[in-house]
This record gives sequence, structure tokens and C-alpha cells, in this order.
Amino acid sequence: SQIAQHLKVFNNLSVVSCSIDDFYLTFKEQCQLALSNPSNKLLEFRGEPGTHDIALGKDVLNRLCRTHEIYSQKKGLCNNLKDRDVDHDESNFDVLIPFYDKSLNDGRGDRAEVDKWVKVSPPFEIILVEGWLLGFKHLSKSQLEKFYFSSKSIATEHESSSLKLVSHTLSHLSSINENLQNYEREWYKFLDIFVHLDVQDINYVYSWRLEQERNMKNLGKGGMTDEQVIDFIDRYMPSYELYLPKLRNQNFFCENDGDLTDEFECKNHEQYHGRHLKIILNSKRELINEILM
Repeated sequence: SQIAQHLKVFNNLSVVSCSIDDFYLTFKEQCQLALSNPSNKLLEFRGEPGTHDIALGKDVLNRLCRTHEIYSQKKGLCNNLKDRDVDHDESNFDVLIPFYDKSLNDGRGDRAEVDKWVKVSPPFEIILVEGWLLGFKHLSKSQLEKFYFSSKSIATEHESSSLKLVSHTLSHLSSINENLQNYEREWYKFLDIFVHLDVQDINYVYSWRLEQERNMKNLGKGGMTDEQVIDFIDRYMPSYELYLPKLRNQNFFCENDGDLTDEFECKNHEQYHGRHLKIILNSKRELINEILM
């Protein structure tokens, strides 16, 4: 990523980056997931919580942390790093990071063969992990139901709604909400600092993804049609609608109480202050504001 390159060149830091996109289920596994949930469009294609290989992601992050720890100890750079429940039999300094090729299967993607994975070697002074849903936290059952039924009521009253979640059933949204807990439990413990790239209008993601897909096809790679891209992004929007309000208004490191309210009081906020930076961008990806949470 550009951030990783900047840190390497201008700060002389050893940086490795990975995306949770590269932890998606294989195309075959995704097809099986869709067949197992035939009426749930949120799980038909990759993207939503439940379409990633949680164990694979945890293993890669484990290996990166553990390999750096062993390397640092052998080089005398440190004696004790924070315990992250990592495996203690890692001896190979090389770590393979999966690569998910989104151009395969007409833009539906698939995990690339191992020989195309990225090999990295320590030290890893900074490990950058990026992903569109990182920072989202599940809602309690009561909060999910409250938000869903109030949204449905407004949509019925006005005979329309801009919220995409009302086009899905509560049970389908509940499945996504339950899946999200696995990300919180298995991945979030690796995060020391959280940077949230926010936008003035979440609908920017439509034009940005259309641009990305067109660029990929211009390079001679496979890709989705504009109609497929819009349908694809529509399936992401329910999670933005459910979980983004809370992420925008509270420190990521605060304990999750399952509440949706913006007026959330974080216990022991002082110990988390300064570890969460929110950066707000406009449609041209230009910096508008930054807030230290």
C-alpha cells in the first residue's frame, strides 16, 4: 500500500501490509456458503461478515507477530512482547500472505495458488491490516431488532427508504451480526492502533468501486459490469447502516456493549485515548478533517 511505502521510504521502518480481502473464502467455499443459505443475498457473494476464512486470517497474523518476536529476540532487539496467544513453535522467518485475485471468475474472485502468495521476512516494525469492515462491532439482539423494525416502519410510512437493510429479513441480518462476533474475538485482539478512513457520504463507495472495476478491465483483466458492481455494493450497505454510526462516534478500543446509540459512555476512556484516529475524506479522496478519538 502507499502508506506502507511511505513509512518505509520516509521513516526507514520495516513495514508489512495485508488486507482482509485476501482472507476471503475460496470461490468454491463461497459457492458452498451461498448454496447453504439460498435465500440470504448477503452471503451470496464475498464481502459481508461470514465470507472470510477467520482461521486463515488469525494464522497469518499469528505468524507475523510470532516471527517478529523470535527475530527480535535473536537479534537482541527485545525481551518480551505482548502476549497475543500466538503459537510458540514458529521457527521459519518467512511468512506467506495469501493473495485473493478479484479478476478471476468474471470478477467474483478466488484465492490465488500458494505460489502467488506474498512472501515477507522480518523484522515487522509495523504490521498494517486494512479492510472495509474492520472496526464494526455486533449489536445486541434487542438493539438489532429495534433498529430494524423502526427502519421498516419508516419505510412503510413513506413507501420508500434509502436504507438497504430494509430489503433483507431480520434473520438474514442476524446471521451477519452473529458472524461479526468471530472477527471481534479472533482478529481485533491483534490491533494496537486503529485508523478509520471515513467519508462525508458513504455512497462514495459506489463510484469508487465502479472506477476500480473499470480500471481492472482496462488492464485486460476480468471484472463485473456496472450493474453487477452496484448490486455487489448494495449487499455491503446493510453493515454500513448498522455498524458505522457507532464506529464514527466512539473509540474502537472501548468495550462493546452491543448498543447502537451515539451517546455511548466508554469506561476507562483515558487509557484508550489517542489510539484511534478518524480521517474524513471527500469524494476526491482529499482530507477534510481528522479527529483523535
